[in-house]
Amino acid sequence: MAKEHWRQKQSLDKYFLESKAKGFRSRSAFKLQEIDQKLKLFSSNISILDLGSTPGGWSQYISKKNHKKLNIIATDINVMTKINGVSFFQGDFTEKSTQETLINMNKNNRFNVILSDISPNKSGNKITDQYIFYDLISNILEFSKIALINEGKIVIKVFHGLGFEDFTNDCRKIFETVKFFKPKACRTDSKETYMIAKNIRYNSKNE
Repeated sequence: MAKEHWRQKQSLDKYFLESKAKGFRSRSAFKLQEIDQKLKLFSSNISILDLGSTPGGWSQYISKKNHKKLNIIATDINVMTKINGVSFFQGDFTEKSTQETLINMNKNNRFNVILSDISPNKSGNKITDQYIFYDLISNILEFSKIALINEGKIVIKVFHGLGFEDFTNDCRKIFETVKFFKPKACRTDSKETYMIAKNIRYNSKNE
């Protein structure tokens, strides 16, 4: 019954309906659109890494800006159907070999922007799920030290609750600026918001 209720609620969601009308793979594209409109994330001739990209809503949104000559690389542990203008690698980004591959795909350069809309599969235990989630996105912070330029930006979905405060403190140790923004496209009953950080304090070259 709960699954049926979710499906009915989803079918009435205006962002879900609009995503279908505009050909987006997921309603999350509108979240990134709002973040981009607020922060102007995608200037010309930059490289972008989309972590946890499947089904591809965020990469798809960015690909529409290809007139700006963006280098878009996406990765996920699950397969993602091809998107024109996006280079995809299937793998676990927490593994060193995958991280090396992603950097190699960017011609051994650091990225200007790292994005993550990752949501791991839920076990049903809220405490366990929060722990798994924050362990996963903490790996993104560590990866940013070697994969993001010093002046780069990172956008990560986070959830209020257990682990949020500790994660925020860790972010502020790594980045000069840390802010939070909840797009209107987020469901009102969701605890999700987006951490937006820029100007990394240090990386592997100056540790």
